[in-house]
Amino acid sequence: MQRYELSPDPAGNGQLETLLACINDGTREWREYLEEPPIEAIVWQPYPNGPSIGGQILHIASCEVYWLQLFVAGLGVDLSEPDMAYDSTLDQDNHHWPTPPSQPLSWYFEIQDRRRAESVAFIRSHGDPSAVYPRRDCEVTFGWIVAHLVEHDSYHGGQAVLLNEMWKKLRA
Repeated sequence: MQRYELSPDPAGNGQLETLLACINDGTREWREYLEEPPIEAIVWQPYPNGPSIGGQILHIASCEVYWLQLFVAGLGVDLSEPDMAYDSTLDQDNHHWPTPPSQPLSWYFEIQDRRRAESVAFIRSHGDPSAVYPRRDCEVTFGWIVAHLVEHDSYHGGQAVLLNEMWKKLRA
């Protein structure tokens, strides 16, 4: 029998460690449901400029970079990185998702895994969930940002799973 359990690092900040355990478990879960779609499914868009599996994964990865490295730390981002290049052309508000690179799922997961490792290291080194950051029309705490990344990963990961199910149904 398989056992699922959150395993936060007891040496870290309890709140942040719980959120890290949640994001990692959420990613594990939607990846399992996603299965192994072929490249055609990864780049498929249900309508012109619509979302795709690959686009969802690149967007998840780039948002972690945005919130942690750019928003919190004030660092620049490298637009030559595939996730950042993709997201720089994405316009969610106007329903414009570019076609993602025609690559196997492993390519997308490698990018997401690298970004996740960077995110985990950054979150653990930051350590203060109550730190406040001003935004255009509000203030957000570091804990809220990390919780938002958990929600964001589950939201877009679920969309990727749904897109795969739609693609399979249309090919049946």
